[in-house]
Amino acid sequence: MAQEKIKPVGEDNLSVSNPAFSNDEVGGVKKDMGMVGIIISVLAVFLLIIFYYAMNKNVDHLSREVGQITETRQMVQDLDAKMGEMDQRIADLEYLPAAVRSMVLGGMLEEMTQKAGFIGEQVTKEQRIKLERAQELMIQVQKELTAE
Repeated sequence: MAQEKIKPVGEDNLSVSNPAFSNDEVGGVKKDMGMVGIIISVLAVFLLIIFYYAMNKNVDHLSREVGQITETRQMVQDLDAKMGEMDQRIADLEYLPAAVRSMVLGGMLEEMTQKAGFIGEQVTKEQRIKLERAQELMIQVQKELTAE
């Protein structure tokens, strides 16, 4: 086996293996590369700061939108409650004709009861007793109508 000469890479070997570069030039490259590394790291930090503020702005915007969605959801729930109340009122209005009818009939029965009382003063005792029973029946019917 032939032995190979292995030379470590360093300043001595560079000047020997490539006489085109002097030791001063090789040393300057090392300083320049260090400066490039510092510049790159400063730029990276600068870009991270810009990225952070951009993301923070987006998160703030999203937080406001979520707040608006929450407010909108509350408004929709309030409107649902109002709609339920309106539906109940409409249902009550549907039964209103029956209530009005009962009131009108009750008023008519009251009027008939008063007329029967007036007529009862003008007729005989037997007729008065019959009219009083009719008045009692009309009062009962009137109570039933108002109970509905």
